[in-house]
Amino acid sequence: MPDANPNQHRFKFCPSCGSNRLDADSVKSFKCRECGFKFFLNCAAAAMAIILDDQNRILVTVRAKEPGKGTLDLPGGFTEPGESINHGLVREVKEELNLDIYDLEFFCSVANSYPYKCVVYPITDMAFTCKVKDFSLITPMDDVAGFKFIPVHDFDTNLFGMDSARKVLKKYKIFSNIK
Repeated sequence: MPDANPNQHRFKFCPSCGSNRLDADSVKSFKCRECGFKFFLNCAAAAMAIILDDQNRILVTVRAKEPGKGTLDLPGGFTEPGESINHGLVREVKEELNLDIYDLEFFCSVANSYPYKCVVYPITDMAFTCKVKDFSLITPMDDVAGFKFIPVHDFDTNLFGMDSARKVLKKYKIFSNIK
């Protein structure tokens, strides 16, 4: 197996037959040696919002929960089954900050691993630039402990807890210098 499955020691029982002969088959799959059932842990989709205020400051959040509790992040989160990535981002920003976003424009995507409890989930994070008409109702909720606005060229990507947010913001700094 070229890449090790990060969850190879977590999943042991077959969801089909119940035997304890479930083994990692690839970086993203498991196969039961008893009944042949194959289980895939495919990528989940998540989105993050790049939101600027009228002073060219980027809106960042403070994570309230692990992973990365207390570190900076971009607003956003996972899409729900049956939900488009755009709708998921609109919903997540509303749930996290009580803000209504509009004019979503795709910026970039990055591969990510999301460790939660004892499982490492493969994620594809998509970043969108977004607009907000009214910041007056902003309220940290859900899994957000706080928020702040940081000038686009003054933020330190090392303060961000999630690797994908760091990658997106490094690209955004380059992009905003070119504009």
